Amino acid sequence: MALMGVRKIGKFMGGAALVGLLAGAVYGQTPKKPPAKPPSAPLPASAASLDKVVLKVGEEKITQADLDFIIATMNPQAKRALATQGRKGLGDQYATVLVLEQHAVAEHLDSSPTFVRQLNMQRRQLLAEAAYSEIARQAAVTPEETNQYFTTHAEELAVIKVRQVAIRKRAEGAPEGTKGLALAEAKTRAEDIRKAMIAGAEPKKVAEQFQVPDEVIVDVEPRDVGRDAMRPDIRKAASQLKDGEVSEVFDLPQVLVFFQVVAHHQPELKEVSAQIENTLRQQKIEAAVAGLKKQANIWTDDAYFAPPAPTPPEATPKTPPASPPAKP
Repeated sequence: MALMGVRKIGKFMGGAALVGLLAGAVYGQTPKKPPAKPPSAPLPASAASLDKVVLKVGEEKITQADLDFIIATMNPQAKRALATQGRKGLGDQYATVLVLEQHAVAEHLDSSPTFVRQLNMQRRQLLAEAAYSEIARQAAVTPEETNQYFTTHAEELAVIKVRQVAIRKRAEGAPEGTKGLALAEAKTRAEDIRKAMIAGAEPKKVAEQFQVPDEVIVDVEPRDVGRDAMRPDIRKAASQLKDGEVSEVFDLPQVLVFFQVVAHHQPELKEVSAQIENTLRQQKIEAAVAGLKKQANIWTDDAYFAPPAPTPPEATPKTPPASPPAKP
């Protein structure tokens, strides 16, 4: 039973949970391989009821297994909603899908060129997701690879604990009431806060004195920031500062930012092994996909895929010539 058109039905239902419960179960989810059962293990008591018919729409019968499959592939948010609301809503919405599907078939909408094209595109998407999932399943990471990455990327894995200060800037000429401080005022405020932090003022008192909602944000509790997550200039400054020292002010497009280094931490392998495995697995997946694309002999029409032409500047209206003075 295809679920083509489920997202549009969500609008028909007035934005009900159909999209979250059904579409969320099918689209954008990485299929999970069910755990293998030992051959000698007894079947669970509920296995006999999987073929039980739980929904009928005309002559079409939907079994418990059909709906259990949908539920099993839902995203966590949809599962929580289902646990709270029960299965009744899911059954009502799925019945709506079947009713509209049967009506579409009766009207021969399934043979329209648009529908056939959409169905082919969905099939390709689902097959691509299945292939990606299989590549991901095969992208195993060995302990040796994890250890080697940990040894050669120690600096990238380092974590710096910082207290950050951010001051929102208000653009020159911004309308009255716009959040933020004028650049000169923002710089003055930043230096005042820096001086207080350098002097050893307690973070809580600094926040109480200077913080302004949505304009001046002063961290009271430090946060962990990976070096690889920092801008290069900020990363360089952070790596050179000692614990307790305060950085210079960085003028970013919308905010002024600076920070106090609380501690440098070099994690142990056990702390970052999962992170490393995910990184290496993703690298293997991307390499496998790149290899497939290279073998596929891809060709594109450069004219069709050309970047958009630059927008021509608006013409400046010409000033009409002055009228000659009237003759007396």
